[in-house]
Amino acid sequence: MRLIKKDRLAASSCGADVKLSVEGAFRIVEDMVTELMGDQHIDGVTCMREYGGMWVFVRNRIEMPQPLAWMDEYTATSYISSFSKIRLYIDTVLQKADGSIALKSRLELCAVDLETGKIRKSESVGVGEKTPAEEPMFEIAYTKEKPVRGDLIDEITVRSADIDYCHHTNNVAYVRYFVNQIGVDDLIENPVKAIEVQYVAQTHEGDRLSMYHCDSENEAYMIEKDGSKVVSCIIYR
Repeated sequence: MRLIKKDRLAASSCGADVKLSVEGAFRIVEDMVTELMGDQHIDGVTCMREYGGMWVFVRNRIEMPQPLAWMDEYTATSYISSFSKIRLYIDTVLQKADGSIALKSRLELCAVDLETGKIRKSESVGVGEKTPAEEPMFEIAYTKEKPVRGDLIDEITVRSADIDYCHHTNNVAYVRYFVNQIGVDDLIENPVKAIEVQYVAQTHEGDRLSMYHCDSENEAYMIEKDGSKVVSCIIYR
């Protein structure tokens, strides 16, 4: 099954350059993915209510080979590209009116048990014969680079607006935390071409997080809570 939607880029998805922002890109992808999962009855709400589990993001790589500007028409497509015993992969692509790719994303998810916190098998939360994988529309590969924590650059408190229906910090909130480390002029002059976020642990309202710049061949950041890694990202420009 493929979820296909046509739209025009909204102002809320744009940055100061009036083009698709990094946060806007993650929001579009998240909305497409959750709607696709909802259509197949494997969404987060169903997972909690019917299976006693919760989907969590493991990593998401988004590449933006060309800009998408405010009011540009695009077609968004999301589909399951593969799944294993404990992993689910969902691809999303945004294509401009001429068919060229403006964004491509591969999101890796896994389900965890609400009571024990342990990883659940995909089949135990509805993934299987009724959710077949589709042929991928593009090539994309996760990085093998492991950022090394560097200097502390920011302290962040998780607020209520950062929390989603799973009552943990929304995945997009972390992206905002990362992008906030870069100045507006820098983002306009050197736009983000790709970003990969790797999620390790959950955080909740009121948690105090530490942001570190990482030693990396690219631009990288890491967030920790009480000395333990929560999430990291690598930015390519």
